Amino acid sequence: MYCEACGIDTEHSVVKRRGSELLVKCAECGHVQLITEKPRLKEVKVVISRYERSEGKAVLFPAEEEVNTGDEVVVEEEPLRITAIDTESGKRVKKAKIKEVKTLWCISLAIPVRVKYSLHFGGTTTSGEIHTSRDRVFSVGEVVVTPEETFIIDKIKTRDRLLRRGSATAEEIVRLYGRKKLRR
Repeated sequence: MYCEACGIDTEHSVVKRRGSELLVKCAECGHVQLITEKPRLKEVKVVISRYERSEGKAVLFPAEEEVNTGDEVVVEEEPLRITAIDTESGKRVKKAKIKEVKTLWCISLAIPVRVKYSLHFGGTTTSGEIHTSRDRVFSVGEVVVTPEETFIIDKIKTRDRLLRRGSATAEEIVRLYGRKKLRR
Protein backbone atom coordinates (compact mmCIF):
# COMPACT_ATOMS: atom_id res chain seq x y z
CA MET A 1 0.00 0.00 0.00
CA TYR A 2 1.21 3.52 -0.76
CA CYS A 3 2.45 5.50 2.28
CA GLU A 4 1.90 9.26 2.04
CA ALA A 5 4.87 10.00 4.36
CA CYS A 6 7.40 7.58 2.80
CA GLY A 7 6.24 8.26 -0.77
CA ILE A 8 6.52 4.56 -1.68
CA ASP A 9 4.57 1.31 -1.33
CA THR A 10 5.19 -0.26 2.10
CA GLU A 11 3.64 -2.83 4.45
CA HIS A 12 0.73 -1.48 6.51
CA SER A 13 -1.21 -2.92 9.45
CA VAL A 14 -4.86 -2.24 10.26
CA VAL A 15 -5.20 -0.24 13.49
CA LYS A 16 -8.98 0.19 13.44
CA ARG A 17 -11.88 -0.82 11.17
CA ARG A 18 -15.24 0.99 10.94
CA GLY A 19 -17.45 -0.27 8.14
CA SER A 20 -15.56 0.30 4.89
CA GLU A 21 -13.11 2.76 6.51
CA LEU A 22 -9.74 1.51 7.74
CA LEU A 23 -7.16 3.29 9.91
CA VAL A 24 -3.80 1.87 8.75
CA LYS A 25 -0.25 2.31 10.05
CA CYS A 26 2.93 2.19 7.94
CA ALA A 27 5.36 -0.52 9.12
CA GLU A 28 8.35 1.58 7.98
CA CYS A 29 7.71 5.08 9.39
CA GLY A 30 4.64 4.63 11.64
CA HIS A 31 2.52 7.13 9.68
CA VAL A 32 -1.22 6.59 10.23
CA GLN A 33 -3.78 7.26 7.50
CA LEU A 34 -7.48 6.67 6.87
CA ILE A 35 -8.42 4.74 3.75
CA THR A 36 -11.71 3.53 2.31
CA GLU A 37 -11.91 -0.12 1.40
CA LYS A 38 -13.58 -0.69 -1.96
CA PRO A 39 -16.53 -3.10 -1.68
CA ARG A 40 -16.15 -6.46 -3.39
CA LEU A 41 -18.58 -6.80 -6.29
CA LYS A 42 -20.36 -9.87 -7.57
CA GLU A 43 -22.06 -10.34 -10.91
CA VAL A 44 -25.63 -11.58 -10.48
CA LYS A 45 -28.15 -12.58 -13.13
CA VAL A 46 -31.23 -10.33 -12.94
CA VAL A 47 -34.35 -11.51 -14.79
CA ILE A 48 -36.72 -8.59 -15.45
CA SER A 49 -40.35 -9.45 -16.14
CA ARG A 50 -42.51 -7.09 -18.20
CA TYR A 51 -45.90 -8.83 -18.55
CA GLU A 52 -45.32 -11.94 -20.72
CA ARG A 53 -41.77 -10.98 -21.75
CA SER A 54 -38.66 -11.40 -19.63
CA GLU A 55 -35.13 -10.16 -20.12
CA GLY A 56 -31.96 -11.36 -18.41
CA LYS A 57 -29.09 -9.05 -17.51
CA ALA A 58 -25.79 -9.47 -15.68
CA VAL A 59 -25.49 -6.80 -12.96
CA LEU A 60 -22.71 -6.01 -10.46
CA PHE A 61 -23.78 -5.63 -6.81
CA PRO A 62 -21.73 -5.18 -3.60
CA ALA A 63 -21.10 -8.77 -2.39
CA GLU A 64 -21.90 -8.03 1.27
CA GLU A 65 -25.23 -6.30 0.52
CA GLU A 66 -28.35 -8.15 1.70
CA VAL A 67 -31.44 -8.32 -0.50
CA ASN A 68 -35.00 -9.38 0.36
CA THR A 69 -38.02 -10.25 -1.73
CA GLY A 70 -40.05 -7.05 -2.01
CA ASP A 71 -36.94 -4.81 -2.09
CA GLU A 72 -36.65 -2.26 -4.87
CA VAL A 73 -33.46 -2.03 -6.93
CA VAL A 74 -32.53 0.09 -9.94
CA VAL A 75 -30.90 -1.49 -12.99
CA GLU A 76 -29.91 0.79 -15.87
CA GLU A 77 -32.22 3.52 -14.49
CA GLU A 78 -35.23 1.15 -14.44
CA PRO A 79 -36.87 0.64 -11.04
CA LEU A 80 -37.48 -3.04 -10.23
CA ARG A 81 -39.04 -5.03 -7.38
CA ILE A 82 -37.44 -8.32 -6.35
CA THR A 83 -40.03 -11.11 -6.45
CA ALA A 84 -37.77 -14.15 -5.89
CA ILE A 85 -34.15 -14.93 -4.98
CA ASP A 86 -32.29 -18.06 -6.13
CA THR A 87 -29.02 -18.91 -4.36
CA GLU A 88 -25.89 -20.56 -5.73
CA SER A 89 -26.90 -23.73 -3.82
CA GLY A 90 -30.12 -23.92 -5.86
CA LYS A 91 -32.50 -22.88 -3.08
CA ARG A 92 -35.16 -20.18 -3.39
CA VAL A 93 -35.03 -17.89 -0.33
CA LYS A 94 -36.73 -14.74 0.94
CA LYS A 95 -33.44 -12.96 1.77
CA ALA A 96 -29.72 -13.47 1.15
CA LYS A 97 -26.39 -11.70 0.86
CA ILE A 98 -25.46 -10.97 -2.75
CA LYS A 99 -22.37 -13.21 -2.45
CA GLU A 100 -24.81 -16.17 -2.06
CA VAL A 101 -27.20 -15.11 -4.87
CA LYS A 102 -27.27 -16.68 -8.33
CA THR A 103 -30.42 -15.03 -9.77
CA LEU A 104 -32.70 -12.16 -8.78
CA TRP A 105 -36.19 -12.39 -10.28
CA CYS A 106 -37.77 -8.93 -10.65
CA ILE A 107 -40.75 -7.10 -12.08
CA SER A 108 -40.43 -3.72 -13.72
CA LEU A 109 -41.98 -0.82 -11.82
CA ALA A 110 -41.62 1.43 -14.87
CA ILE A 111 -44.67 -0.05 -16.59
CA PRO A 112 -48.34 0.06 -15.50
CA VAL A 113 -49.63 -2.78 -13.36
CA ARG A 114 -52.03 -5.27 -14.91
CA VAL A 115 -55.23 -5.93 -12.91
CA LYS A 116 -57.12 -9.00 -14.10
CA TYR A 117 -60.88 -9.32 -13.70
CA SER A 118 -63.58 -11.98 -14.05
CA LEU A 119 -67.22 -11.04 -14.69
CA HIS A 120 -70.30 -13.17 -14.25
CA PHE A 121 -73.43 -12.33 -16.24
CA GLY A 122 -76.35 -14.54 -17.25
CA GLY A 123 -74.60 -17.86 -16.64
CA THR A 124 -71.39 -16.96 -18.47
CA THR A 125 -68.09 -15.72 -17.16
CA THR A 126 -65.79 -13.43 -19.11
CA SER A 127 -62.40 -12.06 -18.20
CA GLY A 128 -60.14 -9.20 -19.08
CA GLU A 129 -57.49 -6.90 -17.70
CA ILE A 130 -56.97 -3.25 -16.88
CA HIS A 131 -53.58 -1.52 -17.17
CA THR A 132 -53.34 1.20 -14.53
CA SER A 133 -51.02 2.92 -12.07
CA ARG A 134 -49.78 0.86 -9.12
CA ASP A 135 -51.37 3.15 -6.54
CA ARG A 136 -54.86 3.18 -8.15
CA VAL A 137 -57.42 2.11 -5.52
CA PHE A 138 -60.30 -0.26 -6.39
CA SER A 139 -63.25 -0.67 -4.00
CA VAL A 140 -65.97 -3.29 -3.61
CA GLY A 141 -69.20 -1.77 -5.03
CA GLU A 142 -67.31 0.53 -7.40
CA VAL A 143 -68.45 0.82 -11.01
CA VAL A 144 -65.52 0.30 -13.37
CA VAL A 145 -65.69 1.44 -17.00
CA THR A 146 -63.22 0.02 -19.52
CA PRO A 147 -63.36 0.27 -23.32
CA GLU A 148 -64.68 -3.34 -23.38
CA GLU A 149 -66.83 -3.59 -20.24
CA THR A 150 -68.75 -1.74 -17.56
CA PHE A 151 -68.99 -3.69 -14.32
CA ILE A 152 -69.53 -3.50 -10.58
CA ILE A 153 -66.83 -4.97 -8.31
CA ASP A 154 -68.29 -7.68 -6.02
CA LYS A 155 -65.04 -9.05 -4.53
CA ILE A 156 -61.33 -8.26 -4.62
CA LYS A 157 -58.72 -11.02 -4.34
CA THR A 158 -55.39 -9.73 -2.99
CA ARG A 159 -52.21 -11.71 -2.35
CA ASP A 160 -53.32 -12.21 1.27
CA ARG A 161 -57.11 -12.39 1.35
CA LEU A 162 -60.48 -12.11 -0.37
CA LEU A 163 -62.25 -8.78 0.26
CA ARG A 164 -66.04 -8.70 0.22
CA ARG A 165 -65.97 -5.05 1.32
CA GLY A 166 -63.29 -2.40 1.44
CA SER A 167 -60.60 -1.53 -1.07
CA ALA A 168 -57.07 -2.33 -2.22
CA THR A 169 -54.42 -0.77 -4.44
CA ALA A 170 -53.90 -2.15 -7.95
CA GLU A 171 -50.45 -3.43 -6.97
CA GLU A 172 -51.91 -5.68 -4.23
CA ILE A 173 -54.71 -7.10 -6.37
CA VAL A 174 -54.55 -10.56 -7.91
CA ARG A 175 -58.06 -10.43 -9.46
CA LEU A 176 -61.28 -8.40 -9.37
CA TYR A 177 -64.58 -10.30 -9.42
CA GLY A 178 -67.70 -8.55 -10.58
CA ARG A 179 -70.90 -8.52 -12.54
CA LYS A 180 -71.60 -6.75 -15.78
CA LYS A 181 -73.62 -3.57 -15.62
CA LEU A 182 -76.05 -3.01 -18.45
CA ARG A 183 -75.38 0.22 -20.29
CA ARG A 184 -78.31 2.59 -20.66
